[in-house]
Amino acid sequence: MYKVLDKDIIEMEIICHIPANKRGFSSQAPLEEIVNAILYKLKTGVQ
Repeated sequence: MYKVLDKDIIEMEIICHIPANKRGFSSQAPLEEIVNAILYKLKTGVQ
């Protein structure tokens, strides 16, 4: 059974472990949306 991850849960549990960007450019999209997209692809399968 899949548990739906809320935006607050993603912020508190996952994003706090991602290191800060040291060089290059920062992304235009919020990290919550990026993590949500990765989890969606893992759940549905990448063809």
